[in-house]
Amino acid sequence: MTIKKLLYLFSILLLSFTLKAQQETIITGHVSEIGTNSGIPFVNIYFKGTVIGTVTDFDGNYSIKTTTPTDSIYVSLIGYKSKAKKVQKGRTQEINFLLSQEALNLNTVEIRPGINPALRIIKKAQANKNKYDRDNLTAIQYVSYTKQEADVDNITPKMRRWKLFRPFSAMWDSLDLIVGDESKANLPVMMSEVISDIYSYKEAEKKHEDVDAVKIKFVGMKDGSAVSQLTGTDFQNYNFCKNAVAIQGKDILSPIAENAMLFYNYYLIDSVFIDSMKCYKIDCRPKNKKDLAYTGYIWITDTTFAIKQLDLGITPDVNVNWIDHARIQQVLIPTEAGPWVPSQTRTLVDYTTLTDKFVSMVVRTYNSNQNFVVNKPKETDFYKSRTTYSESALTKDTTWWAEKRHEPLTKLESKSYDMIDTVRNIPFIRKGVNILYFLFSGYKDIGPIDFGHYINVYGYNAYEGTRLRLGFRTNQKFSETWIIRGYGAYGFLDKGFKYNLQLEKILTRYPWSKAGAQYRDDIDQIGTNFGSSSSMNLGQTSNNLTNTFSQIGNISKLVRKQEMRLWYEKDFNPGVNTKITLQNVVTNPLFPINFGDQFNIFQTRKFSISEILLDVRYSVKERFVQNGTERISFGNNKSPVLAFNYTMGIKNLFNSDFEYYKASISFSNRYRMATLGYSQVYLRAGKVFSKIPYTLLEIPRGNENVFYGNNIFNQMNYFEFVSDQYIEAFWQHHLNGLIFNRIPFIKDFNLREIVGINMVYGTLSGRNRNFNSNNNFTVMDDVPYFEVDLGVENILDIIRVDFLYRLTYNDDFYKKAYELANPGNKINNWGIKVGLHFSF
Repeated sequence: MTIKKLLYLFSILLLSFTLKAQQETIITGHVSEIGTNSGIPFVNIYFKGTVIGTVTDFDGNYSIKTTTPTDSIYVSLIGYKSKAKKVQKGRTQEINFLLSQEALNLNTVEIRPGINPALRIIKKAQANKNKYDRDNLTAIQYVSYTKQEADVDNITPKMRRWKLFRPFSAMWDSLDLIVGDESKANLPVMMSEVISDIYSYKEAEKKHEDVDAVKIKFVGMKDGSAVSQLTGTDFQNYNFCKNAVAIQGKDILSPIAENAMLFYNYYLIDSVFIDSMKCYKIDCRPKNKKDLAYTGYIWITDTTFAIKQLDLGITPDVNVNWIDHARIQQVLIPTEAGPWVPSQTRTLVDYTTLTDKFVSMVVRTYNSNQNFVVNKPKETDFYKSRTTYSESALTKDTTWWAEKRHEPLTKLESKSYDMIDTVRNIPFIRKGVNILYFLFSGYKDIGPIDFGHYINVYGYNAYEGTRLRLGFRTNQKFSETWIIRGYGAYGFLDKGFKYNLQLEKILTRYPWSKAGAQYRDDIDQIGTNFGSSSSMNLGQTSNNLTNTFSQIGNISKLVRKQEMRLWYEKDFNPGVNTKITLQNVVTNPLFPINFGDQFNIFQTRKFSISEILLDVRYSVKERFVQNGTERISFGNNKSPVLAFNYTMGIKNLFNSDFEYYKASISFSNRYRMATLGYSQVYLRAGKVFSKIPYTLLEIPRGNENVFYGNNIFNQMNYFEFVSDQYIEAFWQHHLNGLIFNRIPFIKDFNLREIVGINMVYGTLSGRNRNFNSNNNFTVMDDVPYFEVDLGVENILDIIRVDFLYRLTYNDDFYKKAYELANPGNKINNWGIKVGLHFSF
């Protein structure tokens, strides 16, 4: 009887468990975005009419288990269209969702007397943000994993039938099966992964990255070493404790910035527990949809008022170019020292489709950080090198990556690696990459030699007439360390040939050091160039259109120069670049020039100078990428640039005629103010300590063509003023549409305002006045030269128009005197200049 009872009880229990299992409904799945196919975190998933639900994790995955399901499961997230799907009750099943974006329309909000509870929470977060700012840590180190993918999207079924895409139609079909029936796979063009150890030291303002492994495939890759330097975690820094957080270099106001309440509306949505912490979920919306502000959610802890996680983006309405929408999602964790650090960050940038018949680009980045160690700095010498690469960084095998990744690749990502190899070998794609390289670099590569720059091909002046020029440079196919570059030019009026030839040798890459030699025989316009080292070391920005057209037109004050030059440059510490140059320049003026003592004023002749130049440039946070034999700056991360130049002229060296000394110092910086725009400041001062020909003195750079130039005087004529001690200042503030965004009709064009003022004041000593007597040049009196600038940029996304007015040296007396001394040249008080400005 006992055995029968036991069997009976066992049968009852087995039946009850079976019934329970049959009644329990288990649903797992993934929520992603149509078009980008990117997982969406923090999405609400629930059975409608019940409190049964969950949210997706950081990768867009979810899981629900219940014994009381309804017929359908729903997903919803602000900014996306809600969806529902049928559920099979009592079954284990996988239900995936693909969500499409929709216009953000806030539901009806009930306003009650009293203070908006969301504002109290935001004020607390603002008051505590400095406490939780990770940049306040003395030192921090961690292991970082970054994964990035770039895809071509908006490829319609009709486009897929184009001859261009036929070679990989079968692989595309297999990707579509992974994505699902509701969406189409994109065309992957870049996949990269990097694992690094990151070290940061606040006191010395140093950051060091040990790159353990890099894996990259890129359709247009000419040299993998350059692209691999762009995939590191150094570019992923989204700190919402700061007043502004940039996307693609565009400063967007943080929801907890000091002045955020002037630009945001806040709504308390819910309170939830995240990692055992009670958090307030707050909906953040810009008051003006055109302003540079985020839209989305932040989760703020209820006792410490730190940001626990966030899901923020910018919509197509925001005054940002080339981006359809962008999104930042982040999870933060506290450190033992107090500040919070990001454990996971995901960004998505979906670039604008130019037309319905054209494709666009979407870029996704995932970053995971682990093993944080705070406030334990290394020795200062440890931070001297900014980035180092393991010898096997580019050769790690598949097994190693499978073990070390912080998260496994999805099926779609694994397939993307294979597809990139197929795409990059298609001849049409290779040709397209070469065309883009030519347009952006200015050079066309033919084997080991690049020919260009195309913008310098044509010139015209009264002495040479029509001038044609062809330049070249060798690339890494010629040599990894030796560089030969130069050009040849011919004037059809003077029937003269001009040329430049230089040889450079890269001595070391980390730290960077290089030596070079040059010989140049060409014609220059006085007052239209910066000299051999100024553009690199004195903070001047390139103005290709201005530089080109300054060599076209009725140009006077031309000189023929034969230049011999040797130089050596080296980075002694991160951010400190030094260069020493020895040069001899023989100048043959192509116009009358008189200099000497008062009894020698009629002498007209060429002269020779020999100089030693020392240039030092300091930009502590500047990052460079080495692209083959070139080194490219990728910005200085909001740090100022300081530069110093000292020039010593040595008499009798290589038949030099003069002994003299010059010195100058410069400062430049960009001051970012989020929704208020940004200011660009450039200051420079210098002195010539000796008497020398006025063509070697300081000549502020003017601009007589219709194209606007940065850090030059756009309403000043060429060679208008001469001085031997001087100070110049340029200030320009970009308002980023702060005013235009609030004007009906005008705001639809995304125009942006610019205001600026430029100043220079220089004097000429008595000895240089006497030495250069009987020459036609102007010396300032007690009043500096000023000009003001009101501009409109972002016209058709790339055009800027500046309206300029000359405030001083604009009276009739000065104009008449200047025109008498310079026949054919006039002073214009008002000017309109046009420029091209590519920015987000």
